[in-house]
Amino acid sequence: MRAGGGATWVTGAYDPELKLVYWGIGNPGPDWNGDIRPGDNLYTCSFVALDANTGKLRWYFQFSPHDTHDWDAAHVPRLFDAQVGGAKRKLIAIANRNAFYYLLDRTTGEFIVGQPYAKQTWASGLDAKGRPIPLPNNEPSEEGNLIWPNLNGATVWFSPSYDPQTGFVYVATREIGARYFKRDTPYKVGTFFAGGGENELPPDDAWGAIKALEAESGELRWEFKLHSPPWAGVLSTAGGLVFSGSDEGNFYALDARTGKPLWDFQTGGAIVANPVSFTIDGHQSIAIAADRVFYVFGL
Repeated sequence: MRAGGGATWVTGAYDPELKLVYWGIGNPGPDWNGDIRPGDNLYTCSFVALDANTGKLRWYFQFSPHDTHDWDAAHVPRLFDAQVGGAKRKLIAIANRNAFYYLLDRTTGEFIVGQPYAKQTWASGLDAKGRPIPLPNNEPSEEGNLIWPNLNGATVWFSPSYDPQTGFVYVATREIGARYFKRDTPYKVGTFFAGGGENELPPDDAWGAIKALEAESGELRWEFKLHSPPWAGVLSTAGGLVFSGSDEGNFYALDARTGKPLWDFQTGGAIVANPVSFTIDGHQSIAIAADRVFYVFGL
């Protein structure tokens, strides 16, 4: 089998009212050489909505047709109801690894809005149906093409967050490019077969941020810059706080409306996890894993 892919390696979401399960699907393979897999390669790099009772496909939306950058659609979606164009709608928001933010109707899969939320150099934008409009030299090549974002994307598996009080979606964002290479390597059974690879830019050319995006439009409302691309998720609370962590070990709280830093704790280990909030005996706590240590803080 020379072509494949479409792994589902991140947990999806469920709407009990609509009785729909939403799940993100990974990239096609071989990752960087699409010559042997022409077409859009459905349903890779897509979100699918499945009937929870029957498993029947209700709708799908493909973010990166014929993906050759390993960008996937294996993301944690945010489900919420909000006003769009003066009417309340059931929505699903997805910040994709391809550096575009998408807002869809979660009942029908209708594309509502799409907007870049991080640096990207592969598409001039999205058309009226949300399909990307590729730019020249956006594919891997024998010589290597420099493209943003890199294979880990403008965000990856960790969770974003939505705050109904601010109307913002908070995304841990990675700002880093890579040189993508295409190779016409013969397929051999039992060996790794990706059709090329990528060399990401040096760490000095990379950075990260927590970005607050207006849910309805995808427009940037504020950003809190980080020294390096993050690997931690974001948690927003009803008390107007946004929590996340950095690769340098800082666990911090930001003002949900402004992004102003309010509190910081150095854990001593890289944070590659999602913050969790819980209540015991009426007292709210926030927990985070940093390296091999589990921390719990009271609010």
